Amino acid sequence: MHILIFGASGHVGTGLAHHLSAKHRITGVVRSQRDEATPYAPIVVPRWVDRPQTVIDELHRVGAPPVDAVIAAVGGWYVDEAMIDRGIDAFDQDYTSYLRGHFSACTVSEGLADAGGSDRVRHLALNGVASVEACVGSGAISVFGAAQEMLIRVAAAESRSGVYRELKVMAPIGGDDRNDLHGGVETIGLPAVADAVIAVLSRPEEHEISTQVHA
Repeated sequence: MHILIFGASGHVGTGLAHHLSAKHRITGVVRSQRDEATPYAPIVVPRWVDRPQTVIDELHRVGAPPVDAVIAAVGGWYVDEAMIDRGIDAFDQDYTSYLRGHFSACTVSEGLADAGGSDRVRHLALNGVASVEACVGSGAISVFGAAQEMLIRVAAAESRSGVYRELKVMAPIGGDDRNDLHGGVETIGLPAVADAVIAVLSRPEEHEISTQVHA
């Protein structure tokens, strides 16, 4: 498969690209040119969230092959003060970096699907435990994570030619030093997440719109 990853420069996106690149062609959408070697072929689209069509234009410009699947590994993560105390500006910033990014990624998938052949582009949005639990200190991510599932459900219901699924990773991902793992919290490794991603993308008809992977 040719897989396009949004959030390719992040911990999860880069890790998935590393584990998937042995068997699949990986293109990563990044906002700026990377100086270091990457496990994906980067395309630089600084304002892709605001202008999702520019991603499709850039894929055409560089002569990339048709995209079979899209992974949206998008969104901020933090533990901070209470959501209400952080204020509306911080809430808007979280919305822009998280839910709005997922909407734009869906827009790209729909555009790619409309321009493709008989095969339907498969879109997989990554989500987490915060979408089903009210996580104190990262409340806006809980709000937007819950909304993300509905975004994917609506996209699946309305899509003309795409296939939309969501994968909820129900444990902290190992190796991400932003996670607070005090108290023996069990983690899930990136190889296990990569296996779950490929299972859904390869056989989306065998999975619910929202699927969970556990440690």
